[in-house]
Amino acid sequence: MSKILPIIKRIESIETKVCIYLLALMSFVVILQVFSRYLFNYSFVWAEELVRYLMIWMVMIGAALVQSKNEHIRIDFFPMLAGPRGRRIMETFFRLCTLLFLSIIIIKGLKISQFNRLFESSGLRISMFWPTLAIPVGALLIWLYTVSGLVKDVYRLLSWPLEKLREEDDRLSMEKYQTAQTPDENSLAQEK
Repeated sequence: MSKILPIIKRIESIETKVCIYLLALMSFVVILQVFSRYLFNYSFVWAEELVRYLMIWMVMIGAALVQSKNEHIRIDFFPMLAGPRGRRIMETFFRLCTLLFLSIIIIKGLKISQFNRLFESSGLRISMFWPTLAIPVGALLIWLYTVSGLVKDVYRLLSWPLEKLREEDDRLSMEKYQTAQTPDENSLAQEK
């Protein structure tokens, strides 16, 4: 696992940069379109379509980044009630369900992308293969991060003692609490 961790961190770094560049490009195109429309009374036919396709790619890559940090919105009330081992068992079950769902998205997404290669977008005049490819690529990235989390959970479930699992749960809950505080609350807590 220690050999895979630097690879995962490198992929996360690349994904972060890609999302930043996509957001910057989208912002530039929107600003260009607005100035062009209001200053020169001219609209680019391709601008809105390009921004839409870039947003799809950014959302799918961004969803993978959120999965890499295990920060998707979820209700963790019942897993926390189940105790350290019960929580890991529930997390394992949830991750297996997620993997099944993502596998379906990857397979169906590839089929749809393959089908859409026959069609052309109206504004950009590119193959619709490229915009629809974002769905299976994003799902594959999320799938990889989910497998990584599954391996960690199963390893911890089978090899860590109960006390170490409890300590990790306490550490994670404290991290969530600290990130939920505003900067003013953090400074007040440090002063005390």
